[in-house]
Amino acid sequence: MSTTSSKLGIIDKVIFIALIIFTLVGVAITNISPAEAHVYWLVMNLVFAIGAIITGWHKAQTKKEHTKLITSQLIHWVSTMVAVMIVYAFLHSGQIQNETVSLAIVLILSLSTFLAGIHIGWQFSVVVILLAISVLIISYVEEYIWLIVIIALALVLISYFWNKFKKS
Repeated sequence: MSTTSSKLGIIDKVIFIALIIFTLVGVAITNISPAEAHVYWLVMNLVFAIGAIITGWHKAQTKKEHTKLITSQLIHWVSTMVAVMIVYAFLHSGQIQNETVSLAIVLILSLSTFLAGIHIGWQFSVVVILLAISVLIISYVEEYIWLIVIIALALVLISYFWNKFKKS
């Protein structure tokens, strides 16, 4: 394996771990203050978009592929932000409650991350599993933070061993 591809692999892993950590922080914020967590998840839309672009950037080989990546990811993540803004419109019109906004945004982020993962890389799909399970657990389990942390650690370990198995 060349030094460049090794560095790029490390960048992918750092992005993957960072997204897992950001998800866990978001779950903790949602646990502490559900009414305010939606701001965090709104910012995470931008962070996930940047992560997707960085991850996809080194896979693109030509200027045309880079342009296509940037264009498709901008359209993808701007569309996600539009969906989030619609959730805010529902909030301001009184159709949904403040505590529900975070869950709706995480659900939108889950779908967008899944769709990005189809084009960018399978690691994004692992993050989606954590996001989707988090939404379900937050909705139904009173003390959920430790269960989500355990699931996150399991997903990181599965990802680690999957990469190790794939290389051998």
